[in-house]
Amino acid sequence: MSKVDIIFLHGFLGVPSDWNGVLERLTYEIKGSDVTPTYHVLDYFNQPNLSPKHSFENVATEFINVIESKATSSRKILVGYSLGGRLALHIFEKKPELFERLVCVSTNPGFKSSDLEEMMERDSKDQYWSELFLHGDWNEVVQKWNHQDVFSDSVNEPERESGNYRRDLLAKSLLNWSLAKQTNKRDLMRRFPKNITVAVGERDKKFLELTRGLLNEIPDIGIKIIPQSSHRVLFDNPLELARVISSSILSAKKK
Repeated sequence: MSKVDIIFLHGFLGVPSDWNGVLERLTYEIKGSDVTPTYHVLDYFNQPNLSPKHSFENVATEFINVIESKATSSRKILVGYSLGGRLALHIFEKKPELFERLVCVSTNPGFKSSDLEEMMERDSKDQYWSELFLHGDWNEVVQKWNHQDVFSDSVNEPERESGNYRRDLLAKSLLNWSLAKQTNKRDLMRRFPKNITVAVGERDKKFLELTRGLLNEIPDIGIKIIPQSSHRVLFDNPLELARVISSSILSAKKK
């Protein structure tokens, strides 16, 4: 039997249970193969060394330490959704030889140097959201967050209870882990196209355009368009996402 550690990173406002539907289906997809998976769903907001009080650079090192301490096999697959996908890019960049495969779901690779105006606009928006999450009425802020264009057409909207979060850390993540502070990861993707899979929902217009742009720039990168999904792929179509992950695991094993 081949053992593999699969590490999952949720998105902003995410909790580990967000992956439950995917894990259930992934277990079924892998069943019958000679692969034995161990799942590590990291609740990074609640681990001080992995919290958004740290910069991208510093927290990537801490993630590597945690993953190496938890993993039990030589095979490791890293899967990140949205903010978790952006964190996963930094982790992978820090030590790419540690991972067989990186799966980025609904993930922005970062602004190009020519996108200065958009970067400044994003920085301003994230500061605005940071203040809202820190001081605003919880239900109103979450409702406002869910009404953003990027979440339109999502089939399932997850419930978010205030008791599951430290609002100061949510606010901090919008500042320290803002897309405006992230370096462009396209060069990283060019270096390791065979090790990276990018999954995006077919109804996620913004990220579908981003992903198609990536494919034009990096033809060898793995692109998976998930049907019947918007940005929240892991809620909209957990079965197809599980199939993408299982395919990454099984195809990597054949090489």
